[in-house]
Amino acid sequence: MKKFLCAALVSVLSVSAFSTVFAGEISPATGAQPVPFSEVPGIKVGHYTDLENATGTTVIIAENPDGAIGGVDVRGGSPGTRETDLLDPTKTVQTVNAVCLTGGSAFGLDAAGGVMKYLEEKGMGVDVGVTVVPIVSTAVIFDLAMGEDAALGKDMVRPGVEEGYKAAQNAFAGLEWSDGNIGGGTGAGAGDMKGGLGSYAYKYGDLYVGAIVVANPAGQIINPDTGEIVAGKVDPETNSFIDLEEWTMSDRYEMPSSAENTTIGLIVTNAKLTQSEANKLAEMAHDGYARAIEPTHTVSDGDTIFAMSVGNVESSASTWGEVTTNMNLIGVLAVNAMENAIYSAGYNAESLAGVDGAATLREEGRTPSQPE
Repeated sequence: MKKFLCAALVSVLSVSAFSTVFAGEISPATGAQPVPFSEVPGIKVGHYTDLENATGTTVIIAENPDGAIGGVDVRGGSPGTRETDLLDPTKTVQTVNAVCLTGGSAFGLDAAGGVMKYLEEKGMGVDVGVTVVPIVSTAVIFDLAMGEDAALGKDMVRPGVEEGYKAAQNAFAGLEWSDGNIGGGTGAGAGDMKGGLGSYAYKYGDLYVGAIVVANPAGQIINPDTGEIVAGKVDPETNSFIDLEEWTMSDRYEMPSSAENTTIGLIVTNAKLTQSEANKLAEMAHDGYARAIEPTHTVSDGDTIFAMSVGNVESSASTWGEVTTNMNLIGVLAVNAMENAIYSAGYNAESLAGVDGAATLREEGRTPSQPE
């Protein structure tokens, strides 16, 4: 957590033209405290992980059978998504039952069908009379070049209906999990190194704001507090990181132009939001990408962030006499949660399929040095 986060939040709330009213026990005096993502109420998280073939699927399910208010913001140049148009506030259905973050590139979108199948069996979705239709918004990363099956072409293993079903099943089983090579982050990369899945959350009174992310950027993952590179491109002769932003600006390196990267994530909160506000929250959270990935939102990335409002905790702000939801507070928490989740994804990734992971390199005493 950033050293001055709590002070910054209090500062934001004390601007003269800005006053804040909270429901329940929310109070600026309590400050924001980091908590495990698993403590965020109103959701279940499940994964399907295939370490041999370096791919997998992660699903975050709203516990309310009627779903949660959802939003999305897509910034990257090469996205692969499903059920994003429905999250437009002008559309009829305002809810989402689950968000699926998966490997497999566009093929991996099939995993959403497995999540839908499982949720339909549990009666969770939009009631259309003859059945319920679960709304499962999905985004994918490109991980087709990772794993033992990468040379099999059309016969390689990719997440599909069966894998999505298992991920949803595991969510309801309540299996424990940790950041790194798991679920949708199993085949993720960052430069020459492993990316992964990361998570982070804050509690602020009764308010929870958390981020879960699959970090698979074309750029490098950095420690947002120190600016040090955690995962990225390495000079094999010196075992030192190469600063991709600096090299790109000096014409010593050209970022890949193919659509082989993407960071996809979700902000989940128990704050009561409208769909417009959920979309705004997803938009604001992209600042977390910019703080933890250098460079970010490149033409190679399909960067996408979803948002889910799974509760009824209310906060309000009055700016120039207009009372609205306190999106400044929720947004600041979301940005900080997202940047720390990305850092955790890179920091906790282990070596896999011949690609070095930061966690393994630390254990072996081979962590690359920082650029000079």
